[in-house]
Amino acid sequence: MKKIVLAFAASTALAACGSNEAEAPVEPADTTVAQTDTASAGQMAGTYEITDSDGTVTRQEVNADGTYVDRDLDGNEIERGTWRQSGDQLCYDAEGDAAEICWIGGAPGADGSFEATTPDGSASATIRKIED
Repeated sequence: MKKIVLAFAASTALAACGSNEAEAPVEPADTTVAQTDTASAGQMAGTYEITDSDGTVTRQEVNADGTYVDRDLDGNEIERGTWRQSGDQLCYDAEGDAAEICWIGGAPGADGSFEATTPDGSASATIRKIED
């Protein structure tokens, strides 16, 4: 079974409020996020419905501890393994001999779903978070 991966991009914007008072210079915050950042892992944790390009639908439970489980719609386990974030990609490594596979997520649509593709464009899926 093809491994599906979810990729989210998170960004923070700061707005400056107008003021007539002089303010002390502020050092820019370090925006580097470690691959094992538990806040990012916590934000990504949840259950997702994944529709493969061939129409196959699976559910994926992404855990904050860096593990995942894929199940069919009847609840039968299909695969499990570990996930990690690497730049703009989310990479999944299934238990066993299968090679790790990475995915890049697109911008969410009005319904919250988004498209994810492999870096080489050979596979794609539509992903929607259904539970936190």
